[in-house]
Amino acid sequence: MANSADSINHVGPSNSQTKGYQNDTLNPYFLHPNENPNHALVTPLLSGSNYHSWSRAMTMALKSKNKIKFINGSLPKPLDEDPDSLAWDRCNTMIMSWISNSVDPDISQSILWMDSAFEIWEDLKERFYQGDVFRISDIQEEIYSLRQGDSTISAYYTKLKRLWQELDNFRPIPESSCVNNCAAILKMKSYKDSDQVIRFLKGLNEQYSAVRAQIMLMDPLPKIAKVYSLLVQQERQIPLSIDESKVLAVSGVQSNSAGRGYAGNGRGNGKSTRGGRTSGGRGNGKGNKLCSYCGQTNHIVDNCWEKYGYPPHMQHLKTNRTANNC
Repeated sequence: MANSADSINHVGPSNSQTKGYQNDTLNPYFLHPNENPNHALVTPLLSGSNYHSWSRAMTMALKSKNKIKFINGSLPKPLDEDPDSLAWDRCNTMIMSWISNSVDPDISQSILWMDSAFEIWEDLKERFYQGDVFRISDIQEEIYSLRQGDSTISAYYTKLKRLWQELDNFRPIPESSCVNNCAAILKMKSYKDSDQVIRFLKGLNEQYSAVRAQIMLMDPLPKIAKVYSLLVQQERQIPLSIDESKVLAVSGVQSNSAGRGYAGNGRGNGKSTRGGRTSGGRGNGKGNKLCSYCGQTNHIVDNCWEKYGYPPHMQHLKTNRTANNC
């Protein structure tokens, strides 16, 4: 009987006491000694409009630390007399600090006096969560309005892929083990892949029109990863018919010296008029090209960066050109 009484008395202590949660990395109460309450778990910070991506990043960060139960409500606060109460309070305070440091300072002030990480999480969700339909419409609008512009192929593709992944999070294609539905689901995935390839190609700059046409004539269309690989190779092969020194002459030096030739003596870049006859002055190069789009020399319209966009490594020349025009 004594043994039975002793066994009953030892039922009370919690699992954290018997297992020793301080050394059990799988226990949600475990905190590594290097954990810092002043640490921001994710970047960029929550500003309001980026709630969906921020929430996803925070969820992954807290899962990696085995603390997701504190924000989804599955680990409520124990009673004060519970031996786990102090451990829960310590972890809860740490998570509150992490969230506070992962949001903008103005938002941080509005959650400072809340008592639990779960309360903070629900408050942020209620304030900043956009309804699925509204967010889906925003994502679709971004996808169909996105263009390559001055971006590299890699940067342009990365922007699109981020939007596609967020859209998939709202509208995932269901998985099914049913034999009759497998063909339909595979067809849905095929349509989605084709839509992504088409959207990616349609947003490219005009200099990729030839390779775009070739890819769109393929049947079936290749996977988006293959299309990306082909375009990156094409990007590397695009010839630069004008070297940097010539562009500098067009954008800066030439604009400063052009006036001398047109001033009257026929020397330099200008032309002189003698007895009603116009003749080219000395220094006017042979076969000098003139662009019909921007009016500058040393290139033709087919290679005009003003029309088709400056290469990534020449963006500083675009700034110089704008400054000179001012």
